[in-house]
Amino acid sequence: MSPFDLNDTLGLDTMGTSKFEVVLVRMVIASLLGAFLGFRPWRRLLPNALPPAREVAQAQTLIALAGALMVVVIGHSTARAFGLVGLGGFIRFRSGIKDTRDAAVMFVMIGLGMACGLGAVPMAVVATLFAGVVLAIFDAGRRARLRLVRVSVQVDDARSAWERIKVAFPGARVLELPADGTGPGRLVMETVLGETMDASTVLRLLADTQIAGVHTVSVDEGKNGLAAA
Repeated sequence: MSPFDLNDTLGLDTMGTSKFEVVLVRMVIASLLGAFLGFRPWRRLLPNALPPAREVAQAQTLIALAGALMVVVIGHSTARAFGLVGLGGFIRFRSGIKDTRDAAVMFVMIGLGMACGLGAVPMAVVATLFAGVVLAIFDAGRRARLRLVRVSVQVDDARSAWERIKVAFPGARVLELPADGTGPGRLVMETVLGETMDASTVLRLLADTQIAGVHTVSVDEGKNGLAAA
């Protein structure tokens, strides 16, 4: 019976210090490039484009990282390649992707990650810049359909929250405040939202503006009823 070999068990004999550093740097670069495309910072400069959902951007960043890791794990093994492809298909069909462009970006992320994993970092950087330009053109060309809605916010300090909300929603008009204007209660405002903005999006924007004490948000969709988050 052969003696127990800790290095062989943990795979330390297959990855020296130099190779580990190379793989680590490549995965870091893949994560940075993926985050650039996932979070799309240029959207903050476009009037008709909202920042991507944080969860989607984080998932796409992790996919770029996974692409780099997949190349290292697969190596020259065909069996591993087919196994990981099958696992990727399972994950794809178990995740709810509303925007088809997000699904396409995920494929781009896989390609970027694999390029970094293979050591083709210049190619990955050029592909990231090119894909960023294409996505920026799509975002800039998008025309949002605006609608006038009523938004109800249940918040701890209504008066203080309204001063911060006016910054997040320029042009909003307050319709209802608690009787004394302070303390917890419901704040109702009338504002213009894009066609894709719902109660959960408004709640996320309020959180990004660092408005504390927000419990619930509801958006009066008119004929479509009331959407809450």
